Amino acid sequence: MGGLHKIFYTLVFFAACDVNDTTGPGSDPDPEPLNALVINEFMSHNTLAWAGPDNDYPDWIELYNGSDETIDVGGMYLTDKMDDLTLSMIGDNVPELTTLAPGDFLVLVADGNPQNGPLHLDFKLSDNEDFALVDIDGSTIIDQHNSGVIPDDMSEGRVPDGYSNWEVLDPSTPGTSNGSEPPAGILLYINEFMASNDFGPVDEFGDHDDWIEIYNAGNEAVDIGGMYMTDNLTDLTNSQIPDTDPDLTTIEPGGYLILWADKEPEQGVLHLEDMKLSGSGEQIGLIDVDGITIIDSLTFGDQTTDVSTGRLPDGTGSWEYFGEGYDTMPTPGATNGSGDAPFVLLFINEFLASNDSCFADEFGDYDDWIEIYNAGNIPKDIGGMYFTDDLTDLTNSMIPTDAPDVTTIAPGGYLLLWADKEPEQGPLHLDDMKLSGSGEEIGMIDVDGVTIIDSYTFGEQTTDISEGRLPDGGDTWEFFETPTPGASNE
Repeated sequence: MGGLHKIFYTLVFFAACDVNDTTGPGSDPDPEPLNALVINEFMSHNTLAWAGPDNDYPDWIELYNGSDETIDVGGMYLTDKMDDLTLSMIGDNVPELTTLAPGDFLVLVADGNPQNGPLHLDFKLSDNEDFALVDIDGSTIIDQHNSGVIPDDMSEGRVPDGYSNWEVLDPSTPGTSNGSEPPAGILLYINEFMASNDFGPVDEFGDHDDWIEIYNAGNEAVDIGGMYMTDNLTDLTNSQIPDTDPDLTTIEPGGYLILWADKEPEQGVLHLEDMKLSGSGEQIGLIDVDGITIIDSLTFGDQTTDVSTGRLPDGTGSWEYFGEGYDTMPTPGATNGSGDAPFVLLFINEFLASNDSCFADEFGDYDDWIEIYNAGNIPKDIGGMYFTDDLTDLTNSMIPTDAPDVTTIAPGGYLLLWADKEPEQGPLHLDDMKLSGSGEEIGMIDVDGVTIIDSYTFGEQTTDISEGRLPDGGDTWEFFETPTPGASNE
């Protein structure tokens, strides 16, 4: 599995404050706005304040457009070496990320990893060094500042935005107005997603589709009808969420909404028309109704099947995995981290030891059969496990390991094994085991060939009548005149 997949580039657009202030460092009694593109805020000791795209808490520099013109900063440079003004170029091929309207902010990641994306810089900030924003000609310094020595997890920024006065800010405000409180009202996040869904949550049609959860961390209900979702941040209007059913597309404060990335818009307004997620990694963006403003976005890497990725806690910059191998299960439509712990719980659930005419295998043969039930919440491949009708011989019949598509049992699912000694008929046909109608043992053994997962000793059986647990996975065994192979005994 790839590394943790964190928030990538989110442009948050706010109007600049119309407040009097000044020049400095420190407060000035007669502030003057610069009315220009400026370095507006930076952090040089980020330990826990802001989780960057790779969740590594990088240094960062915020630009602010204090002019009255739209500016694309793509192709401009940032540098912390005044004798090398072209040290790190801002990507010039993604104007939708690098264009600032008047009053807009843009956060650049000073992590020394320019290969990670167009907003990643080829340097990190140090104490008491000059750094500068340089025009596309590579020689004109647009703005520069000295980093000084700022305490951990505090930033330094212009207050108000775009003025010459600098102050230490705690908390910092990357991407928002300096000195501002956290925004009230509408606050939407891409909160959890699953890009490879084989046995995970199903939509209302029973399909295991990719899904994206949107979380409303604000204090107002928000109808996302008319907004857009995309898996390509160069195509912001990829899939529009219909605005025809606000009852379905409205998210209450503190609420969640699941969108299905299945390219099946005919299934309803929550099914995206032209978007599926890639398990090998890509982008996700939530775009406002104007088709331009990126409300939230992220870039993720390789995903594991049936494991989701989500913010923990909800709406924060910290991302975790949920599913098999992790602490809790995915929670579409609920608080991340509140799911049950992943677990497998297998049972010998039903069997038929004398089958004359009740249920035939795929070859039309009326063979003995054993049903296995997965009462757990994650899929389980039983390939490599053993079955036996003699608990003194625990490795009697091994399930082949080369057909996981056939030998995997979904959560809450059933799998039928044929005790026919005909392994040539497929991986579900036991190679050295038939059941006795006069009674014997059945054992299910783990891949170590030692651990008995489940076993049952039965007595004399009646032809075409099965015996099974009721309820499924329970302790009580009953006979069934109408057997239920591959289905619930209830």
